[in-house]
Amino acid sequence: MEEQQESPISGVKPTVTSSRTVPPGQSLIAERRRSKPDIVLRSEVPRISSGPAEITTPVSATFRPRSDSLISIEHPIPELPIEESLLSPEIKDPRPDSLGPTHDEVENRPIEAPLTKTPTIELPSLISTIPVKPLPEIVNEPQATISAADKETWDRTLPRVIRGIVSIKATTVRPFDTETAGDYTATGFVIDAKRGLILSNRHVVSPAPITAVGIFFNYEEVKLAPIYRDPVHDFGIFRYDPADLKHITATEIPLRPDLARVGLDIKVVGNDAGEKLSILGSTLARLDRPAPVYGSDMYNDFNTFYFQAASGTSGGSSGSPVLNVQGEAIALNAGGSRSSQSSFYLPLDRVVRAVELIKQGKHVPRGTLQTEFFHQSYDELKRLGMSDENMMACRERNSEATGLLTVRMVLKGGPAASPQPTNAANNTEEDPNIPIKGLEPSDILLTCNGKYITNFIGLWEIIDDSVDKEITLEVYRAKVLRKCTLKVQDLHSITPDRFLHFGGAIFHDASYQECRWYNEAIGNGTFCASSGFMMWNSYSRDFLVTKVDGKSTPNLEVFMQVIKEIPDYKRIQCMTRGLGKSDDQLLMVDMDWHFYPSSLFVRDDDNGVWRREDISPPAAVEDVKALAPPPRDGETDSAIDVESVPSSPQTPETEAPTTTPEELSPQVESADEDADEEEEEDTPLDVAIEELRCSMAYVRCFLPHTIYGHTSNQSYTGVGLILAVDPIPLVFFDRTCIPTDMVDIRLTIANKNIAGRIVYMGDFVLLTFDKALLPEGSKILIPEWDPKPLKVRESVKIFGLTSDQLLSTKETTISSIGTNSNTWACNPPRHRLINTENISIAEGASCWGGVIVRMEQLKSVKKGENIKVAAWMMTVSSQSSGTDSYWTQGIDLHRYVLPIVREIEEKKLARYDHSTWDLGFEFSDAALPTVSAMGLSQKRFNDFVKQAKKIRGVARPLIVETRMQPPKTTLTEEEEAKGLKVGDILLEIDGKPIYKVAQLTEFNFEGRETASVLVLRNSQELLLNVPIVKSWPNTGDRVIQIFGAIVHASHAAAIEQVAKTARNVPLDSEGLYISGVSYGSPALDKMRPTFWILSIDDHPVSTIDDVLQLARERKWAQGEYVRIKQVNRVGITSIASVKVDDRFWPLYQWRMSHETGKWKMTKETGLQYNSELSDNGMKRFKDKAVPSSSASPGTI
Repeated sequence: MEEQQESPISGVKPTVTSSRTVPPGQSLIAERRRSKPDIVLRSEVPRISSGPAEITTPVSATFRPRSDSLISIEHPIPELPIEESLLSPEIKDPRPDSLGPTHDEVENRPIEAPLTKTPTIELPSLISTIPVKPLPEIVNEPQATISAADKETWDRTLPRVIRGIVSIKATTVRPFDTETAGDYTATGFVIDAKRGLILSNRHVVSPAPITAVGIFFNYEEVKLAPIYRDPVHDFGIFRYDPADLKHITATEIPLRPDLARVGLDIKVVGNDAGEKLSILGSTLARLDRPAPVYGSDMYNDFNTFYFQAASGTSGGSSGSPVLNVQGEAIALNAGGSRSSQSSFYLPLDRVVRAVELIKQGKHVPRGTLQTEFFHQSYDELKRLGMSDENMMACRERNSEATGLLTVRMVLKGGPAASPQPTNAANNTEEDPNIPIKGLEPSDILLTCNGKYITNFIGLWEIIDDSVDKEITLEVYRAKVLRKCTLKVQDLHSITPDRFLHFGGAIFHDASYQECRWYNEAIGNGTFCASSGFMMWNSYSRDFLVTKVDGKSTPNLEVFMQVIKEIPDYKRIQCMTRGLGKSDDQLLMVDMDWHFYPSSLFVRDDDNGVWRREDISPPAAVEDVKALAPPPRDGETDSAIDVESVPSSPQTPETEAPTTTPEELSPQVESADEDADEEEEEDTPLDVAIEELRCSMAYVRCFLPHTIYGHTSNQSYTGVGLILAVDPIPLVFFDRTCIPTDMVDIRLTIANKNIAGRIVYMGDFVLLTFDKALLPEGSKILIPEWDPKPLKVRESVKIFGLTSDQLLSTKETTISSIGTNSNTWACNPPRHRLINTENISIAEGASCWGGVIVRMEQLKSVKKGENIKVAAWMMTVSSQSSGTDSYWTQGIDLHRYVLPIVREIEEKKLARYDHSTWDLGFEFSDAALPTVSAMGLSQKRFNDFVKQAKKIRGVARPLIVETRMQPPKTTLTEEEEAKGLKVGDILLEIDGKPIYKVAQLTEFNFEGRETASVLVLRNSQELLLNVPIVKSWPNTGDRVIQIFGAIVHASHAAAIEQVAKTARNVPLDSEGLYISGVSYGSPALDKMRPTFWILSIDDHPVSTIDDVLQLARERKWAQGEYVRIKQVNRVGITSIASVKVDDRFWPLYQWRMSHETGKWKMTKETGLQYNSELSDNGMKRFKDKAVPSSSASPGTI
């Protein structure tokens, strides 16, 4: 990837192009060469994964790994080194900055590489000649001069080898381990044409579930199946069907790690920078570089050397072969520096071993001690306490070796971990013949099973062949040679190969890659790779879930057993811990079996796919009381007696930092506390204020998907007012805190957290709740209404609730009344408040909602009297220059809210879905002097002034600003002149003068075709017959997910922004509006949010039922391409070709019940993947799980 210019730190870059962005405050340590598109993931606090390699995606965005700190890797240190902030993985990201999760990048850590033969020029002799005769400067440049004979050889070699180079396009369909969802491109090369084997980087093959295709030099495309990825080292293998190649014979590129030497001329051939083919030349300069470090929470290679050359590779070149002039691969390109031309290559010694075993159809054994070794030169070993005699002996045994391996880190609970810390001062006094029980940092490795070890290859030749066996190490510790016998663990056993998709979150066993960075013992919790919808309140990703509903969850198997018993909607306690943290944190979670599928995926390396098993939810709980959170210690349902609530607001109990305020239980004073003190009687005003507080509620809700223009990357909170209790409780909220119907709602009333249900959704929201869920003795008060209208400059006081249920007050004045709410069209289109009278407040309160009362009545409150509410202060949202903006303003409850409340009560409606009919235009205010200059008569001028004086306001005539719906047919100039036009001044409707926007509520247009409207246009008063239009709904009760795109019917905010010349946008039907696309889905970068679907495979579709019917008839096959015609708001059409992936992205439908307000999800396609795991398959992963009572480190 290319260097991040804003970063002052140079770094290693892996060769993959990635679609992920680096979180703020994180610096790139290494960069992989895989190309990935940038995606706006939640600022889910997006996180970047790591891994070196060169891949490139469709968008030319580059991915940057992150790191919290930079530490020189040249010196031994206790912490993990991050010197390679010069490194960048060579993956290319095809997408621009967007929603959220970033993809991994390459590693930058020292790893062992095979020792090379003695170079032609010996270093000692070279050094000795420097003072006498300076050598010419060696320039490692791709264009370095070479002999004519070599040039001819390269000319013959390159045309042959490029037939074996494969451009890889892949999509990570789910976050997993160090990877996040998204698209990327990279490189691979054929190593066995007969079997169809392609070698690439590990961060390209990916431990996560992916879909991938390979494109050969002649643009033939083959499907790639990932069949192996090394748990630690940066290589992996794809397989394709050789029969799929019809027009090219793939060239097999042999692997020759033994030919690597300093000074070798090389070419790196691959998909550099996303180009189809790039050829970069250089000279191999170093064979023993430490593995690049890409940062925390990302893939990092270790326990190996890397090669280095100045080839200048960038994103997309991950997985490219490093070739010699004979066309043989001597290394694998993986990462590169962002600050220089340096690139880093993985040696192929251990790759050759794995490839040979795979060719034979055998399992690739990999062993581990859960220990990171680091190669130290002899001068550093001397500083660590190695004697001159011992160093002399080592040099005599191997004159080419420049140092030995030392222990850098031992993972807690691993096979090499010491049972207890050893006092280093006493080591010299112990008997050297007594074996030590574990390794410690700074131990110097001398032998393994009697074989002298000087590099990583020699050590891992023994360890990989000794899985589940004991090996004996000899190490120098504090100048004493000690023996240590350890049992080698299976590295694959601590590398997860299954995950649970539940509540939109991804859970799996913690991996060695993640735990190693934080020295976190494996098996101490279930790892969450993406918090999703259910775990929204927690970290965005990369944390452990240690307890669920009071039960320990050390691994995925136990976690699954626990959640299978918890019903939908139940609120439970979870304990979570961020990696590297020492303390757990409390998190309240609402169980979700309704918005997201619950599926277990298990990797099948034999076929290169992930097998799926859908999990059924437990039996539904019929008793609604069971949905309420359990009482806390010392609390019962009758613990709150509102009659005894003190006059001053109480402070909720202190909870863990992650507990939200509405979940805190009330503070109940001890019965005998201050019993001897005389109780002070509350004043009538104190009592009235407390009762007013009891009429307010707090709400928090979450969106499962980005829908109707509202993002799911944030929570929505606000304050509401209780307007009714019988026969149905009703609570008023603004649309800022409850944006759509597709939400999970938690109400806090009387210090109790309960579920809420939407009864009405328009310019505001009315919620209801089950009164039976409230504690006995709770008092819910309905405020009294002040019938007297407010006036400008009148002194008022605002009483509101803060997020922690404390009463907030503010004395202020009314600055204006009668002006229109000024909001602006948002992108993406979402509901906004229009044509509503605004009660402006001179200075708002420190809360986002509250009642407005007159100051004068507060001065004379008598015993038994209540405070009367004059208006409500609500929150309004809009956008300004593309940035969301929020402010508070007053609303007249008498005019806008109470009429709907009365109708719901009279008709006892479970859901109020009343369509509205209006003139179809948005009105704004115009200054009276401006309107007067436009030709307003003196009589009307005087009338406007007279009406404004009644409320001490300023006259603001209404002016036509925006058409809310485009015409269904193209209008001629004459036809447009017969209706309202932008810039008209509204004077009368049906003969009634209009002085302010609030008067629009006095007209009932339902059932009418036209209305008589008098306007001022071009200094003339014109009487028009304006057609009445039915408003589009601003929300809905049906949503589908098709190919990973969220689709629903058109809503008013989207229709408002359709150009009047856009004839292709569906206006005669409900339409199919694309609200968002999921990361890692086939729809990403193809189906565009804010577009409408017109046809699928040339079949016109205009409703959700059309799509469902077509899917049932066509029965698209897995991997089939489907053509989707779409149109944007301007009327421009485009075609998207989307690949069917019913295993991960089937067609889902969500429907809301108007009786219960609950949503139900049904799976419409991909049913064949519901139970892919056979009994043997189920047994396979169950056998891998460790019982909760005996979860041991290093096991899954």
